[in-house]
Amino acid sequence: MFLRSMFAVSAEMSALSGHLPERGLAPGVILPGSHTMQAFAQSGVLLYQLSSAPLADDEVTLVGTVKSRFLAPVVPGDQVVLDVRADRLSGHTFTFSAAVTVEGRSVAGFRGAMSRVTVDPARARPW
Repeated sequence: MFLRSMFAVSAEMSALSGHLPERGLAPGVILPGSHTMQAFAQSGVLLYQLSSAPLADDEVTLVGTVKSRFLAPVVPGDQVVLDVRADRLSGHTFTFSAAVTVEGRSVAGFRGAMSRVTVDPARARPW
């Protein structure tokens, strides 16, 4: 099973604010904590639910690990496409990966794992 998602890079993105103002560039050092990593995780949550079952009201997904590899810069005006694949579903653990491209050019790759856990609202927060 796979899922394709996309986001457009805008010069107004907070990750770019103040970073190389004369040269709008989203370097790899910024991408892991920002939009590309977030898009990967959110796409993984959707694919996990499509591969298994929707989350119950008392369930959440926790992303446990993410490995990333950045291959090329992404600049304002780029449309970033994530081809996310389900690699394995075992019990409540889901592993997934993504190839990330801009106009067919590889710019990044990700591998991740997540699980679903039940949260008891009467107990203390897990974080």
